[in-house]
Amino acid sequence: MPLSPAGETATRVLITGASGFVGRRLARRLSVEGAGYEVLSLGGPGHADQGRVVDLTDAAATADVVAELRPDAIVHLAAFSSVGQGAGRPHEVWASNFDATRNLVEAASALEQPPRFVFASTAEVYGRGFNDGPRDEDAALAPASTYARSKVACEYMLTDLAASLDVVILRLFNHTGPGQGEAFVVPTLAAQLARLDPAVAGEVRVGNLEACRDFTDVEDMVDAYAAVLADPDGAAGVRIYNVGSGRTRSIQSVLDVLIRHHGGEVVVTQDPARMRASDVPVNPGVFDRFRGRYGWAPVRDFDATIAAIYDHERGRAQGASQGA
Repeated sequence: MPLSPAGETATRVLITGASGFVGRRLARRLSVEGAGYEVLSLGGPGHADQGRVVDLTDAAATADVVAELRPDAIVHLAAFSSVGQGAGRPHEVWASNFDATRNLVEAASALEQPPRFVFASTAEVYGRGFNDGPRDEDAALAPASTYARSKVACEYMLTDLAASLDVVILRLFNHTGPGQGEAFVVPTLAAQLARLDPAVAGEVRVGNLEACRDFTDVEDMVDAYAAVLADPDGAAGVRIYNVGSGRTRSIQSVLDVLIRHHGGEVVVTQDPARMRASDVPVNPGVFDRFRGRYGWAPVRDFDATIAAIYDHERGRAQGASQGA
């Protein structure tokens, strides 16, 4: 069946990690009436509210659910995605990222009509290579964390095991928005500020504020996934794309926007525990390949994204204080 939302038959899209930060947004986007998709949400243990539940590290269970659902496309978002937390939990990272991806792609390859496979990788695969300048998709890989190494391994594994599939690997640069976990830099800064009383001076503990990152609003990233699903290549093989805004900004500039939005006096204290040994000063990317293929570019103002994250965290903080 052609992967086109314009067709009479809906394209069946299986989203792993459907209960996650990106997954729930993508599921909502594709579920809009008239979009042409039937969304098959797959959550991990503990997320029974989000469609089917399966432990992707269980090969037999994964094969059974994929055979039952028979998707036309799979968007594989489920992962252990925190670089910092992953440093101390390598077994969990490798099981959640590599083992689960292998099980899923083997189950997909076994179907009579193999589905399209969209894999969420990361710009972290370039590691310290960013110190040599902007990275395009042909640049050498130099992963500097357990998380990044597991994603590189997945990319190689997909090249070897997914010969019958149309595979799109997206090397995603930093993306954020309201509701992202505090393991990530913008939400953790926003959450600390949101818990302070603007009328009283308070402290925020930070890592490396000089680091510069390519940030994109999460809804723009969802647009990127939607563009991939709407315009398939159709041929078996692996295609790799960088996806990001093309604009880097310092963590200091993000904190400045948050403090202005907070409106109170803030003491900023550097916390050695928040410094990452693998940090690179800046992570510039080259995004011509993806934009040329899919015509995508981010459209949302990132200062507005930062403010929205603060407002979300402020609401959470106020709700927590009222419930105490």
